[in-house]
Amino acid sequence: MTKVTIEDISRHTGLSRGTVSRALNDRPDISQATKNKVLEACRQLNYVPSHAARSLATGRAYAVAVLVDDLRAAFDADFLRGVIARAQSDHYAVIVVEAAADREGSLQHVAGLARERVDAVLMAAPTVTALPEALTDAFARRPLVAGAMVSGMACDVLAPDMIESGRLVGRRLLREGASDVLYVHAPSATGAAERLAGFHEICRERHVDAGAVTLTVTGPRDPGWESVSARLAGLRAVAGSDDYVGLQLLLLARGAGRTPGRDLAVIGQGNEPLAQCIEPALSSVDFAGEEIGRRAMDLVLQRVNKTRLDAPQSTYVAPTLVERGSTACL
Repeated sequence: MTKVTIEDISRHTGLSRGTVSRALNDRPDISQATKNKVLEACRQLNYVPSHAARSLATGRAYAVAVLVDDLRAAFDADFLRGVIARAQSDHYAVIVVEAAADREGSLQHVAGLARERVDAVLMAAPTVTALPEALTDAFARRPLVAGAMVSGMACDVLAPDMIESGRLVGRRLLREGASDVLYVHAPSATGAAERLAGFHEICRERHVDAGAVTLTVTGPRDPGWESVSARLAGLRAVAGSDDYVGLQLLLLARGAGRTPGRDLAVIGQGNEPLAQCIEPALSSVDFAGEEIGRRAMDLVLQRVNKTRLDAPQSTYVAPTLVERGSTACL
């Protein structure tokens, strides 16, 4: 099959070769209608632009680096999926670094990326404390978008609204003045404090004593779990500050003779893959990672193309409650 070229697109659209080239490079001096016409022709002719040619013509790498903490985590995987989907539409390559898997190796990799040709960096949820300094040094003049607030760094932030996640749980479980609910808080999880604040906000709205319906556990062997088990008999619903706490609550409920989803509602937060692989499936809050990834990549492209020149902004994206079998009794 003959390779399709820019000349073919030019003939197909009736536009000059230069106009086609500028449209493919998303130049601001080309109207959106013209860009759409060129993109439609590319789809019809199955045109794939040469990465090397685009790079030579514009001086860009047409590649971005994406840093995630753990590819097994739902938000990180969803964020990456969203970035890739948006990057593919503009024929950008995506370099992935699992930052928390090997701290020393990750820092070396980040430093190495500075020597590679990447146009921008995206971070899902950075928790490796030394990474921000390394990123500041390595990518000082390149756009940076983070999926969480990064202390000491001036960059665009697109993050899930963790406070709203806690509110969603509170609105679903709390009844006016009733204390037959328990919220189990694991403080070490990213965003857990904000989720707890959101839950307590709904407690105040519904005249529920927040202290009476909250227990804190610091790990799987924390004695606090014994207190959780002891209280299960008199509860209508239990919630975890993340899905792993939610899964532990499912197990404890069964051990206490309760039937999750039938006589006890159980809910988690994070929408981890495991939440759907048990019986009953765990209701959870989805942090909109895929949407955030797409929007973060779109913002990166705006920064790279200089169609957006304002100061870095912080935007919080609303999560959604995913109802499954564990809350069927509600």
